[in-house]
This record gives sequence, C-alpha cells and structure tokens, in this order.
Amino acid sequence: MIDELLKLANSKNIKIEVFVDEDITTSIETMNDKLEKYESSSTNSYRIKALYNNKIVTINTEDISNPETIINNIIDFTNALDKEEDTTFARNIDIRNNAKEKEDKDYKKIINDLISLNKYKEKYPNIENINMYYTDKYNKISIVNKDVELIDTSNINYIYGEIVWKEEGINQTGWFNLISLKYDFSKIEEKFIETIKDVEAKIKAVSCKTNKYNVIIKNEQVFKILNRYKDMYDAEQIRNNLSPLTKDYNKKIFSDKITIVEDPTNNNLVGTRLFDMEGNATYYKELVKDGKFITKLYDNKNAIIEGKKPTGTSGGVRNMYIVPGSDSYEDLIKKMNNGIIIDSLEGLHAGANVITGELSLQATGYEVINGKISKSLKLIIMQTALKELFNNVICVGNDLEMFSVTGGSPSILFDNITIVGKE
Repeated sequence: MIDELLKLANSKNIKIEVFVDEDITTSIETMNDKLEKYESSSTNSYRIKALYNNKIVTINTEDISNPETIINNIIDFTNALDKEEDTTFARNIDIRNNAKEKEDKDYKKIINDLISLNKYKEKYPNIENINMYYTDKYNKISIVNKDVELIDTSNINYIYGEIVWKEEGINQTGWFNLISLKYDFSKIEEKFIETIKDVEAKIKAVSCKTNKYNVIIKNEQVFKILNRYKDMYDAEQIRNNLSPLTKDYNKKIFSDKITIVEDPTNNNLVGTRLFDMEGNATYYKELVKDGKFITKLYDNKNAIIEGKKPTGTSGGVRNMYIVPGSDSYEDLIKKMNNGIIIDSLEGLHAGANVITGELSLQATGYEVINGKISKSLKLIIMQTALKELFNNVICVGNDLEMFSVTGGSPSILFDNITIVGKE
C-alpha cells in the first residue's frame, strides 16, 4: 500500500515520505497467585510528510488503505496554507538496516515467575496484595520515500510491580519499575524484595523539620527530573524562550561533576535507535560536558532555520543519562553522614516549571544520622531550582540505571537543599 501511495504522489508532483511505526505487544498481569490477563496485540501507525507547491504538511493516521483520500487531503491542506517552508527528506545514510524478528519468549515461565512472588506473603504476612504487570514490546520502525527505505527494530521488556502492605488498619503501597533488553527474573525478584522492605519502613514514616540538608536523590528520581526537562536543549524551545537554558548556550550551567549524554547508538541500552523520525542518523553526543551546555538539539526544520545540522533527535532524545561517578550508593550515604535520602518525587507536572526551572516537589525518603538510616520520612517537599540543584553536587554515584527508552541516571549526593517538613 505504501508503494501505491508513493506512485500516486509522484503522479501528482507531490513529494512524500512515510514513517511507519509497528508494535507487537504481549501483556501479562497477575494478582497474588492468579493470572488476571494474558493478551497480545499489534498496532501500526503512519506519519506522512508531504511537500507540495513548496508547502509542507504532516498527516498522522493508522490507515493507509485509501491512498487517493490521503493524497487529496494533502492537496487540500497545502492549498489552505499561506506559508512556504524548506524541509529535507530521508536519504541513504551510512547505517545498517536492523530488521530483527520478534524474540520468542517462554510466557508460561514468565507467568509462573510472577505468581511465585506470592510466596513472600508467608515471610511477610502484612502483605495484602501483590500486583505484577509484564509487557514486552517488539517495535519496528521504517522510513520510506522514493529513494530509500530505512528499517530498525527493538525488543524491550517492561515490568511494573505493586505491593500493598497493611498494618494496624493502615495501607501502604510500594511499587517499582524495570525496563530491560532481556527478561531477567532474578533482577525482578531483587527489586521486589527491596520494595517490600521499603513499604514496610514507610508505614511508620514521619515528617522532618524544615531546613537545608545534604540530600541523596536516588537514581530513578534524578531521572524523573531529567526527563521532565528533556526538551530544554531543543533549539526551537530555546529560540522561543521556552527553556530555562534560553541564554545559556556554551555557558556553564551545572557543577563540573555533571556530564549529560545522549547515545541512541549504544546497543546495550534500551533506547537504542539507528535513525530518528526524519531519517537522520543518530550518534553519541554530550549535551552538557563538565557542567557546560554545549549541544543544542535540531530537527530538520530548525536545523534549516538556524543553518545547523540535524542532531538525530527528531521525535525526542533516547538513552540520555548523567555519566556515573565511582561512588556506590552506600558510599554516598557514608559521605553524606547526616542528611536525607529522597526515594520518591511526585507532582513533577505541576511542581517542576519547564521554563523557569523552579522545583517544588512532594517527596518521601529517609533521614540519615551518622551514616546510618534513622527513620523513614513522608509529608516533605523539596524546594529548589534546576540550576541550583545541579550546581550543588557533592558527588555522582555509580549506580546508573535506565528507566525508559528516554534514559536514566545514577544516584547523586547534593548539599544545601531546602526540605520543607511539618515537624
């Protein structure tokens, strides 16, 4: 059907390019010792970019079975536009086509593995419910125009676990996320046990005094902040004053202990991809090096506007992370000596301003006294700003973990961070 669409477009003097996104997903859900869901689904979506009479339109659809309707829509949409724009289309680039098939999985074993976690109820009778969710997604993307066909595939495993703990009539819920290239039940069980211990401790959590503290933010929570601000390096956001880095290109913005990279070419990470949505080859790049903002990100349109080269990031960053240091998580606690560990941050949509960089986030965690965890904390708020936070770095941990295809982070020890409590 894509060939028909291309031929029809060519006959109408329309240049088009089709980005195809195909997903095959298998989902499993268990509750305690029962299988709640086991299903597979497949979806296709298409992003059609067209150039007609020097005007550009983009059409997103899940159905290309009627090429004539699509072409007529392109003509109508472009005729309604006043503005002419430049663009580029995918061309042959020096990458291999990665057209792997969907990996075979032993789903019976996966179901049994997830149900087997119910055995921990014997050791921890306060566990009320155990909900486990497993998803694997086979994704195939391709870009097709009259000159090229680029193909890339990925197989990714997602795990979400939720534990409900009941004690003295109070319910406390703990959860964890895992994303990986290979299914590894030992890692799932390890995270599960960590979550049990955390939810058990949190049932007796209290608040703390409002003060400035040394603070360890655990790796997943650092990533939440990074992810919230992932568009701040985008050239268009910067040009339109919609980024906290509007005036900071080629300037020092963070501690020299902070280097942030984007590396979709790393086959060991979950966000690997050979090309972006516009057919530009991806590559390793440093966004921030030793605290200095050195790389703006460009799709084709904004690269043309500013006379730059596209950065292979159309559609978003992938495998973005803070380069880890040499200290283990336990080392960070020892170095902090006294302070607060933050293991959960909430309210990032409302509490993290993507233009000013201001942060006011609900948090939970632990108080540390003399290098040892003293008590669990709730009803606290971390108040700071993006630049203040990442300029107050004491050291970066070595526990880098990826939490989505967008990226990940290690844990980081900061100093002089305001924590608002209710004591």
